[in-house]
Amino acid sequence: MLQVADIYFQVVKNFGMELKNYKKMWNIYLCNTDQGLKILQPVRGQEGRIWFQHSTKEHLYRQGFKQISRFYLSAQETPYYTYNRQRYVLEDWEDGEELDYTDFESIQQVTELLGSFHQASKGMCPFKEADIVSYYSMFPNQMEKRTMELHRFRKRVYEHRRLSDFDLLLIRYYSYYYGLALESLTLLEQGPCQVVMNTLKKAHYVCHGDFTHHNVRKTEKGWRISDFSLCSYHIPIYEFTRFVNKTMRKSQWSVERALKMFEIYKQYIYESKGMEQLFLSLLMFPEEFWKLCNLYYNQRRTYPSKKYLEKMQELIETQEEHQQFLKEMKKHLL
Repeated sequence: MLQVADIYFQVVKNFGMELKNYKKMWNIYLCNTDQGLKILQPVRGQEGRIWFQHSTKEHLYRQGFKQISRFYLSAQETPYYTYNRQRYVLEDWEDGEELDYTDFESIQQVTELLGSFHQASKGMCPFKEADIVSYYSMFPNQMEKRTMELHRFRKRVYEHRRLSDFDLLLIRYYSYYYGLALESLTLLEQGPCQVVMNTLKKAHYVCHGDFTHHNVRKTEKGWRISDFSLCSYHIPIYEFTRFVNKTMRKSQWSVERALKMFEIYKQYIYESKGMEQLFLSLLMFPEEFWKLCNLYYNQRRTYPSKKYLEKMQELIETQEEHQQFLKEMKKHLL
């Protein structure tokens, strides 16, 4: 029976390389090979899911978007190698610094990166071996569902014999965030938003799925995007808006910066005047508030983690700035 180290030598050999030595980093392996440093990663996803990631990367590369790391093909001509029922993928190692949300010059560069990525992803047609991964049918139904969940969370709070600090925060700030959710959905149901959403869906854009600082690094080759494990067909401006919201939380909810990011992004993805209204609707939806409530109330632990309370406190501390931010954004976008 092969030892663990021998297994990795065997796996890398199947990709046509000779493994000299390796080092474990989190759930991946940094491999020193005869062709340079590579990343070997065990993956849990089904084969069809890996093929979808591979399809996305190859499509991007053909369209001239090369700020990514492609999968190496195995001896079996697949973007993975299976050994003892475990699948592995191999990519180039690209060292670099993670994105700093407080550095607005970098934020502008990465906004261009995201826009060009979405633009290049348009019309992606996966290989026949790929499973189709799409969120089109869930959007915007998912937002409606989350709005209803907020209402259920509050009802559950009043069933508690003793109210926790998190419960008290939910009760106090529920009306503000629930009101935003309803206002967001009202905008989303209007004609201009519907037209843009339908147009974007027909164009078959792919979103990264986890476009955060962990997966956006500045290397010697410039800004690069890594880890496509959550990529799917989706509305591109939804991913862009999540990036804006995350940036705003680190930028004191700067209207000027948000508008600048939108102007940059529109150079790559812009379908009609309804884009402004759709962007505003998505900005308004209290996704972070819902996310924290969902994590807190739906986890199985008897005593929920204190980190959710801390994150909720951080969120509501900026509620007045957030409210003013949205007020000013409405003036510019409607």
